[in-house]
Amino acid sequence: MLFVFWLGCVAVGLTACAVSAPALKKVDLEDPGWRIWRGQALWKPNAERPTLAGEIIVARHLNGDVLVNFSKSPLPLVTAQTAGDTWRFDIVEGGRFYSGSGSPPKRIVWFFLPALLDGETMPKNWKAGMTEKGVWTVRNQRTGETIRMVIE
Repeated sequence: MLFVFWLGCVAVGLTACAVSAPALKKVDLEDPGWRIWRGQALWKPNAERPTLAGEIIVARHLNGDVLVNFSKSPLPLVTAQTAGDTWRFDIVEGGRFYSGSGSPPKRIVWFFLPALLDGETMPKNWKAGMTEKGVWTVRNQRTGETIRMVIE
């Protein structure tokens, strides 16, 4: 009976570890290796959801690490970060996050905004371009998700 109790405790402990992945290391944007873009953004998560407005910080380190933060002061709404071979995507609404190793999923466009601002192409299903000086629009043709950024 004691063995079953301890086995249950171990199972609960292992499950709890799997549910709450650790956050990636805190980014120091003062580090001279970061290229940083700041501005305002509008995000429409999909065709049915309302548009959210906020501040955006898009950053890419010389080593390839990425940080994108979309917030409505004082609350971050979305954070996408890569560090080495690890990625994490946080959505404040509902306290959800996704994380993994290797390349981040192409369906989460936030990870690819630094590449766009550096002149690279977007993943399949995403159309992007500058509509006027400093105004970028990124849209998923299939889902209707849209990000419009005014970068200073």
